[in-house]
Amino acid sequence: MKTLMIAEDLTALGQISLANALGVVQAQSVRPAMLPTALLSTQSECFGTPVALSTEEWLENALAQWLDMGEEFAGILIGYVGQTALIDKLSVIIDHFSLPVTVIDPVMGDRGSLYPGLDEDYVVAVRQLCQKATVITPNWTELCLLAGYDPTSECTQELLDTMVEQLRQEGISARVIVTGILGQGTSSTAYQAEKDDQFNWLMAPRIPGHFYGTGDLFSAILASQLVKDVPFERAIQVAHEGLRLAIVQTAPFDEGQRRYGLQLSHLLAYLTSFEA
Repeated sequence: MKTLMIAEDLTALGQISLANALGVVQAQSVRPAMLPTALLSTQSECFGTPVALSTEEWLENALAQWLDMGEEFAGILIGYVGQTALIDKLSVIIDHFSLPVTVIDPVMGDRGSLYPGLDEDYVVAVRQLCQKATVITPNWTELCLLAGYDPTSECTQELLDTMVEQLRQEGISARVIVTGILGQGTSSTAYQAEKDDQFNWLMAPRIPGHFYGTGDLFSAILASQLVKDVPFERAIQVAHEGLRLAIVQTAPFDEGQRRYGLQLSHLLAYLTSFEA
C-alpha cells in the first residue's frame, strides 16, 4: 500500500479539510500520513475566528521520527497552511523528499476574496511554494490571486490562458487544474493533460448555493489516484465525479448545515467500488 503525506489544517468540528481527506484517501486503498498544519476549532469561513493551536513543533518531530523509521512516501498533498513560516518549512520538506506526485491546493480564497486572516504576503508565499508542485488545483479565485489578477474577474478562456502563462513566468511549471468554475447553469473543472496543452473541460449541472470543502475533497481524491499511478486524465475524471456525488448528496441540506462540510457516504461508496 502506498503512503500519501497530507499537510493541511485539521478542523475539529464537521468534515472539512484533513477530517474529510482521511476517509477519502483510505477508501482508495492509500495510507495517509497526516501533517496537520494547525488544529482549528471550526472552519474559518463562517463561524467567526476559530480557536487555533499551532502544530509546528509536533510536525517537525513527527517528520523526524518517520525519517528515522525509514518510512517511504509516494506523494504529498498540501492544502491550507495558514502561516507563511510554515509554508517555508513545507517547502524544505518537498525539496527533501522530491516526490513524483506533489499536489498543491493553494487554499487561500473563494468567491472573489481572500479567506479571513490572510494577506498579500501569504499569497506571495503560496505562489513560491507552487513552484515546487507537479500539479496545482486552485479554484478560480485562487488562480486569479496566484497570477496577480483581480479575484473577482469573470472566467473566460482567454483570461484562463493568460493567467496560466503568467504562472509560467512566475516559475510555476506544474500542470494546472482549475476547479469550481461557475458558468450559466454549470460548474466546471478545467485542466491541462500536459503542462503546455490547451485546457480540457469537465462540466456538471450547477446546484444552487455554496458548498464548503469542495476543493479539499477534490484534491484528496486526485492525489490518491495519482499515487496509485492512475492515468492523469482518469484521475481528474474520478475526482470530478466523486465531488459531484458529494455535492448532490449535500444539496438538500440548508446553509446552516452545509457550513459543516460535505456529506461523503455516496462518494465513499463510489470510491470503494474501484477497490472491490
